[in-house]
Amino acid sequence: MGLDNLVVPSYAEIFFAIFVVEIIIGTFTNAFIILVNLRDRLKGQVLNSSDRLVVSLALSNTCFVFANAASVVSYIYFTGVVFLDYVFYTLYYVIMYTLFSSSWLSSWLCLFFFLKIITFKGGFFGWMKVKVESLVPWLIFSSQVISFISSLPFIWTTTKVFSSNVTSLDLGANQTFKVIGYKVNDSYTFFSLIVNCFLPFLIVMGTTGRIIASLSLHAQHMKQNMEDSRGASLKVHRTAARTMSSLLVIYLIFYVVEIALGFLPMDSPMYWICFALILVFPNLQSIILITGNSKLRKVWSDLMNCKKKH
Repeated sequence: MGLDNLVVPSYAEIFFAIFVVEIIIGTFTNAFIILVNLRDRLKGQVLNSSDRLVVSLALSNTCFVFANAASVVSYIYFTGVVFLDYVFYTLYYVIMYTLFSSSWLSSWLCLFFFLKIITFKGGFFGWMKVKVESLVPWLIFSSQVISFISSLPFIWTTTKVFSSNVTSLDLGANQTFKVIGYKVNDSYTFFSLIVNCFLPFLIVMGTTGRIIASLSLHAQHMKQNMEDSRGASLKVHRTAARTMSSLLVIYLIFYVVEIALGFLPMDSPMYWICFALILVFPNLQSIILITGNSKLRKVWSDLMNCKKKH
């Protein structure tokens, strides 16, 4: 695993400039989402369920960006600090927690679009469609509880790797060796990724597929009846489908890169390329959320037009 030996190669500093740009962009775009909704809340406006999910995602992504930024700086410039237990475990915990949180929140956002757009005749989904507005706060809360609990075992299942190639579990009372890395428990990592990444991904994939199928049938029906395909209902339908499809694609790429990263040593150039791809994920997700939300899209457009005038 990539954490077994935290020896940072000299060329890692070349990637640092890329990381800085990614971190700045990620912080700005996610802060934009949070501040726009905070402004509306301070004006006395009540955030709708979609906005609550989007803000929760932006907060989770911001924490993910900051935790990874701290990791990058520590790995490259303050390697000794990483070997302080409370530093490593805190950073690792926050990264895993925000990763899981983002996965669940994205799946709930797609489920929300799915329930709001698709028509159901009774059944479980029919009940959820009626209750969706009151369910959203509980979905957000449950995703944080699941992410919090699922991330805790990483603290006690991750062991130190010493210079003599033994782990902290094998170290005797009178032996002292230099810590050169950490080894995560593969079994628990696999289990937690199945629960907190694969299951949310299935929700995103299933709801997105159903939305696209519904959009196709809707467009075909309108074409047969010679109706205007630019109607407001179809426009909302298309925007939701585009947002969900984009989330599906970036999560698929992200998970593949994340898995690959776990099998690469830190002295491999591919490790740092994969790390750069991981850091661009919050940026892409925030851009998708902005373009898929009419309020955020309008504020962003107004902001860009204002800059052009000046």
